[in-house]
Amino acid sequence: MSPHKPVPAPYDLESSIGYLLYRAHQRALAEFRRLLEPLRLTPQQFGVLAFLYEQDAQRQAALCERGAMDPNTMVGLVDRLEAVGLVQRGRDHRDRRAHLVRLTDKGRRVFRRCLPLQRRASRRCFGMLSASEQGRLRRLLHKMLNIHAPPRD
Repeated sequence: MSPHKPVPAPYDLESSIGYLLYRAHQRALAEFRRLLEPLRLTPQQFGVLAFLYEQDAQRQAALCERGAMDPNTMVGLVDRLEAVGLVQRGRDHRDRRAHLVRLTDKGRRVFRRCLPLQRRASRRCFGMLSASEQGRLRRLLHKMLNIHAPPRD
């Protein structure tokens, strides 16, 4: 018998699911950020525009929840979008304490200009996966996040 205890295998960070998800997210975000740069938008700002394009006139609190952002971050995003005329903020007439955020006509136009850029970034980051693999990955992520809405392409 050897007097030495077996040494456990070192932790393989680069094979952990969390690390791989983080790296894939970093890559996708960096690619999309690069493509949005000429429009002076960030991927986070695009996300706010996308939520509003899907359903306009949302409370900032709802946008925080949908975007998984803290209120201070959302206020900063909305402030910057409002400063360049892409959204406008106003009081919710049903609850004067709440703010509603709406897309402006300019915001709608800019969002539509961003869509091909988002698709290009997605192709560059996930194009090595077949459509079937992308669908499976999307379903698994929805399952992991406990999102029951059907995935969209």
